[in-house]
Amino acid sequence: MILWGHNPSETILGTYTNYYISQVRDKGVPIIVIDPRQSDSAIGYGSEWIGIRPSTDGALIDAMAYVIWKEGLQDQAFMDAHCIGFDRNHMPAGAPKHENYYDYLFGIKDGVEKTPEWAEQICGVPAETIRRIARQYASTKPACILPGLGLQRTGNGEQTFRGLAMLCALTGNVGKP
Repeated sequence: MILWGHNPSETILGTYTNYYISQVRDKGVPIIVIDPRQSDSAIGYGSEWIGIRPSTDGALIDAMAYVIWKEGLQDQAFMDAHCIGFDRNHMPAGAPKHENYYDYLFGIKDGVEKTPEWAEQICGVPAETIRRIARQYASTKPACILPGLGLQRTGNGEQTFRGLAMLCALTGNVGKP
């Protein structure tokens, strides 16, 4: 489970959220907390806290996606069946073929690969940490990302939420109990 910019200890989004997260923690499920602050949730629930520079979540997301794709950890069957726009062969009708996520991640579009080293310079999370959490998230089934609401309250914040949804789709962690 990844609590991404989410601090349920202080921000109640549902009556039983903290109860369920406690149950998950008590069962030994690793809970990674990605947040600029080492919040009460990071201290109380987190098996690991990853401090990130505020408003740089998109770079971390892109670098995680890069690692997952580069290492072949994506759920290609899920993507083929349920997703569009992730590569040239899966673009919607009429959309420019080069406007796909794969070409963006691998620098085909702009000449800049979205590697963990690239993201480290932006978000301050070490490249090896990015690789490790990308591999851990992609290889854990089911895995869950619980984002906080503040992520979209920054410039380009809606792209962060699109990126989080993309990570779930990329790994096939959609609709799994």
